[in-house]
Amino acid sequence: MNFKIIFAVVIASLFSFSFKPEDEKEKISWKLERPLTWDDFKGKPEKRFAAASTSYDILKEVTKNSVEIKAVFFTQSSWKKTSWINDQVLAHEQKHFDIVELYARKLRKQIKETKFTSYEDLKSKVETLYDANDKAMDKYQDLYDEETDGSMNGDKQREWEAKIMKEIKALDAYKETVLQINFAK
Repeated sequence: MNFKIIFAVVIASLFSFSFKPEDEKEKISWKLERPLTWDDFKGKPEKRFAAASTSYDILKEVTKNSVEIKAVFFTQSSWKKTSWINDQVLAHEQKHFDIVELYARKLRKQIKETKFTSYEDLKSKVETLYDANDKAMDKYQDLYDEETDGSMNGDKQREWEAKIMKEIKALDAYKETVLQINFAK
């Protein structure tokens, strides 16, 4: 085999593995029994007045007969200012991640309650549901920060912690990340 071709294949392989933002070691899927730790916050702190920042998203994958919806935390873009952090700040950041799981469950519920006639219909409707859910989650995240004053209001923080976990528990029927899809006839 030609050396140039081997070299090109090796370089292409290295590039595809090294620079994937979705690299598994850079994200943590939400699990009740696996709370965040400060070691999970590996990003470079930004120059703004904040002790920490949690980077998260709801990832979706639509295939011919299933939809996967996962709440994930991105380690490389989540950061902390070591001299500013404490257990209360970590609890606050954990709740941001818990809200992502809450909205992942809400989205799974909406998908389960929706009828789909074809794969194209599935992709289109899931995208529409995803976009609306994402906007609602952003508003909820903002309200959480506003009412808890970014964890500074301890009473409100405790109220929100209980509220979020109660809402997640109420949607336990939608905790599985993969949904099997049956098309309506």
